[in-house]
Amino acid sequence: MKNDSLSERPAAPRPATENYRLGTLVFLMAGTMLFAGLVGGYLVLRYASGAWPGPGLPHLPVRLAGFNTAVIALSSLAFHLAVRSLRGLDARGLRRWLFAAAGLGALFLLLQVAQWSLLVRGGLSFSGTTYGTTFYTLTGVHAAHAFSGVVWLSLIALRQRELWVPAKRQRTIEVCGLYWHFVGLVWLGLYVVLYVI
Repeated sequence: MKNDSLSERPAAPRPATENYRLGTLVFLMAGTMLFAGLVGGYLVLRYASGAWPGPGLPHLPVRLAGFNTAVIALSSLAFHLAVRSLRGLDARGLRRWLFAAAGLGALFLLLQVAQWSLLVRGGLSFSGTTYGTTFYTLTGVHAAHAFSGVVWLSLIALRQRELWVPAKRQRTIEVCGLYWHFVGLVWLGLYVVLYVI
């Protein structure tokens, strides 16, 4: 009698798309835990402190940060339009919108550096206070993620010269999109935590 148990049958290979998505989701969950831990630490320190930001320290530039939030949201929208171009088989539109998303991401980073410069000139250093340390840690870790995303977007856009998109590159674009939207959502959360509440 032949035993047809599931444990003895060879497993069907997973499609590459599933592996890409699974790997990306695991990475994004790890990123979510990283930012949740950093924000949690920030909130504990903030509410345990008597005065926040403390006497003599500059307040955060809310308008500049709000404008920067709009920039990263527009970058996310540009990426969404790139994916629409991909699905509509518009390779030129895909490339154009990928460059737009990367350019807006680069502008976001430049504005972040400008904000840091304003704050340092105003007396907020990284190591001088808990306020400065937590602020620069949160925004710096996010900026590192945004920088990685801008490089990734730029590389994909530069490689997109053909009038068609190979299946493997389509998966790469989809995974990059998940990452880029994650970066935008994290910034939105940081904006609320750092500048609004």
